[in-house]
Amino acid sequence: MSRKAAYLIVFLLLAAFGVWWLYQALEARTPTSRVARQVRILVQRKSLPLPGTSRQEAARNWSLVREFYQRRGTKPAWTDGRGPLSVTQQLVAAIEESGRRGLDPADYDPAGLTDQIAKLQSVPLGTPPPARDLAALDVRATYTYFRMANHLLNGHVPPRSLDPDWRKSPRAANLAGNLESAIRANDVSKAFDELAPKDPAYARLQQAWDEYAKLTQAGGWQPIPGGAPMRPGERSTRVQALVLRLTATRDLLTGPSSYDGVVGEAVRRFQARHGLAPTGLVDATTLAALNVPAGSRLRQIQLNLERWHWLPSDLGDPYVLVNIPDYRLDVIENGRSVLTMAVVVGKRMSPTPMFSDRAVAVEVNPYWNIPASIAKNEIAPKAAQDAGYLERSHMHVLSEPGQNGTEVDASSVAWSDTSSDVSYALRQDPGPDNPLGRIKIALPNEYDVYLHDTPAGQLFSAKSRDFSHGCIRVEKPLDLAAYLLRGSSEGTPEHLQQLIDSGENHWIAIHNPVPVHILYWTAWVDPDGTVQFRNDVYGHDQRLDQALREGRVSQFEINPQPQQEESGP
Repeated sequence: MSRKAAYLIVFLLLAAFGVWWLYQALEARTPTSRVARQVRILVQRKSLPLPGTSRQEAARNWSLVREFYQRRGTKPAWTDGRGPLSVTQQLVAAIEESGRRGLDPADYDPAGLTDQIAKLQSVPLGTPPPARDLAALDVRATYTYFRMANHLLNGHVPPRSLDPDWRKSPRAANLAGNLESAIRANDVSKAFDELAPKDPAYARLQQAWDEYAKLTQAGGWQPIPGGAPMRPGERSTRVQALVLRLTATRDLLTGPSSYDGVVGEAVRRFQARHGLAPTGLVDATTLAALNVPAGSRLRQIQLNLERWHWLPSDLGDPYVLVNIPDYRLDVIENGRSVLTMAVVVGKRMSPTPMFSDRAVAVEVNPYWNIPASIAKNEIAPKAAQDAGYLERSHMHVLSEPGQNGTEVDASSVAWSDTSSDVSYALRQDPGPDNPLGRIKIALPNEYDVYLHDTPAGQLFSAKSRDFSHGCIRVEKPLDLAAYLLRGSSEGTPEHLQQLIDSGENHWIAIHNPVPVHILYWTAWVDPDGTVQFRNDVYGHDQRLDQALREGRVSQFEINPQPQQEESGP
């Protein structure tokens, strides 16, 4: 290379460096770059007093904030260096509408954001707002976005913080990328929608929230005065109040002055969608349901929207849904129920846990491996009083639970000694006295909870069916088993009945295990638009409401530990 060429290369490099230096110097003096420097400082120091219900949540949100700005080179997202961009107003609007997503707008302080935006927009024309103030808004908006996004993705109150045994893997999403897309598309609401549950049942419940929010804002309905049960043919001011109440929720479309057949039918409609016996008579129980305020029903809907955020993105198709407060099982295919039946669930003191699993097998003429708590508290006292009780009940004493247990002479057990833990296991043979009945659906979960038949079929006629130790008794076990085994030669109702009649134990694997979700819905909307409400049988609504209102996780368990092992039939 000639000396002249070398000088030329050096000159060009120096010129390029000079241009780059000049660009950086000019860039450093632009409003956007000044805001970026302040953003970097705020993120590094975490120097904004931003909310979080726990240190864990705050740490997660700040981590996302750092990731987001690192991807942007700390370039502001919600301002352009001269003032707030339109996406900030979109964020405020999304927060104000977050109630229909099961969230509480007050948790995200939309008024504070609005004030901050207004102050930055009120500076004299031509004068950029202070860079630090713009950066403070930018970081606050980003943090608020991630906080709300996390709540949409996995719930405001993590279910594991309420019950350590809740077996749900958090739904995952690229939240930093989600926000980047929202800023680029100038559409914050759409980005939030992408994080919310996609199931049509969630959208229907949102529509119910809209309806009851309007009713609440309009003052709701007036309570119906107490008195004797109202009956057809009655004319009174109480009947007029009843007509107004039924009209408010569109159970009644016209307004007659007397308790005629139209009103009676409207009462039956109201009773049916509140889980009450559809008698058409306004008794004390129906009156109490009618007088629940609109705001309380709105909150009930909101709590159930929160529970939707706890569920996996895909429930499966088909899947089995057991709704504890409704005492009902449905098999859902393509979003609609193709098989429905009554169920018996756990008592309040031995509640059925909420979990998701898969039905893996059908056991015909099942053995009952009796839970230790039932063996100790219920069986042992009977065996102590009656030496022949176990033999008549076709129960055997085993050295330990499971396949490895060997039979032990019942007379060698000190049945009256309840001072120590049970050192034996009990198993009952298949037969007419076996509380599992003739069919058991196996779910491999640590609660030892499963779906099963029952010889006590009369319990299904009760309106409230919380009678079990935790397991779920089903009204139509043969139909359910045949559905789960459909497509298999072993799964026809005729073959299953032959196996039942044999009296022998049979284990039939389900080749395509079906998801089973044991859930707790006290408010939902049927595909035809009927809004359903049920009583809070275990008090879960009350405790979840407490945790949400306090802004922190309450110290309680959905399924208390002492009761979990009581998962018998």
